[in-house]
Amino acid sequence: MFVHVSLDRYPVGVAAIAFSVGAVLVFQAIVRKSIGPETLKKSHEVGGYYLSLVGTFYAVLLGLVVLDAMGKFQSAEKTVQNEAKALLSIHSLSEQFPGEQAAVKDLVKSYAREVADKEWALMEKGQVSAKAQHTLLLLARHVKSLDPKTPNQQSVHPALLSEIISLWENRLDRTRVSNFGVPTAEWVVLLVGAAITIAFTFFFTTESHGIHLVMRGMVTLLIAMSLYLVLLFGSPFSGDLKVSQRPFLFIEDVASEFL
Repeated sequence: MFVHVSLDRYPVGVAAIAFSVGAVLVFQAIVRKSIGPETLKKSHEVGGYYLSLVGTFYAVLLGLVVLDAMGKFQSAEKTVQNEAKALLSIHSLSEQFPGEQAAVKDLVKSYAREVADKEWALMEKGQVSAKAQHTLLLLARHVKSLDPKTPNQQSVHPALLSEIISLWENRLDRTRVSNFGVPTAEWVVLLVGAAITIAFTFFFTTESHGIHLVMRGMVTLLIAMSLYLVLLFGSPFSGDLKVSQRPFLFIEDVASEFL
């Protein structure tokens, strides 16, 4: 939803947070001037109960969403590591098949290079590389067609097939749609909830308008930063905070060294 305006880039995100805080403070000043502090004070008692209810509900909701987004990011990191481990295992186990070793390692290198150099950039746009998927399919077919003859080969071949399955599973987990951003419906609920929570604070005032603005700014800043965390962690493969492709670069270097 927000990737199109690059809010997941730190400079843009920080500017957006600062703008939102400033806009709320300006609006608060307008509300105070339009309604008057005496009228606002009359709503303190009833407004306090509503704010407590709304604020508690939104705090719990926002906290759960932030935790879920951080969990998604950590899960994506683990998936990438497991995918790279499976690729490295295939590269290593193929040494038991001297006649096919070069072909397997070449496919491993090609897949790692395509993922690191091309697919990572495509995933920023919510896309995947058809070439990477085709290369992995060729690798799977090649491993499946291996003819184990020696006892070592016969014991290694099932492990190779198992690693191919693991490689496919982790690739599917990495490229699933949920890794490409937070659902629009979730953003609507979060943003509307933030607007309602902040709006409720407009019905309160203090003798010192300056102190009130400072408190209002801190509340708005806290909510805005929490929403920004959801944005950053909710899209593990885009923005300035994203899962690294270094495991695949390492595989590419290893495959190049031993080809």
